[in-house]
Amino acid sequence: MKKFSTSIIVIFIIGLIFNPINSYAASEDDVLAYMNAERAAVGLPALVMDEDLVSVASLRAIECASNFSHIRPNGKEWYTISSLTCGENLAHAVNNNQQKPENVVYAWMLSPTHKANVVRSCFSSCGIAYYTAPNGDIYIVCEFN
Repeated sequence: MKKFSTSIIVIFIIGLIFNPINSYAASEDDVLAYMNAERAAVGLPALVMDEDLVSVASLRAIECASNFSHIRPNGKEWYTISSLTCGENLAHAVNNNQQKPENVVYAWMLSPTHKANVVRSCFSSCGIAYYTAPNGDIYIVCEFN
């Protein structure tokens, strides 16, 4: 029995080596799913999650906690954070309901400029990040390319 258990563990570890798990928080995946539903509704292909854009979105989410704006805390425009990003959507949630992925995307779809990013045909990938500030407020950022 011990030999069998060891074999299962070894197979699992080998599987992880050859097929690493790229995990994102469920919220980010759900935001992507809701955005892709909006894109599908207008005949556009799905966006894919890009790890480099996730890193950029994570940095922007932290920045938004000190200055919630498309202007960065250093006074520069949002796009100066990376040459990878071609569009940006922000959200600031002060309660659990506002941070739900369906409500984040719903709010973006009510804003013409944010909606334009979600359904922009030239965008094919994105990075999404949630950041919880020390005061409990949550910042959600989506960087598009």
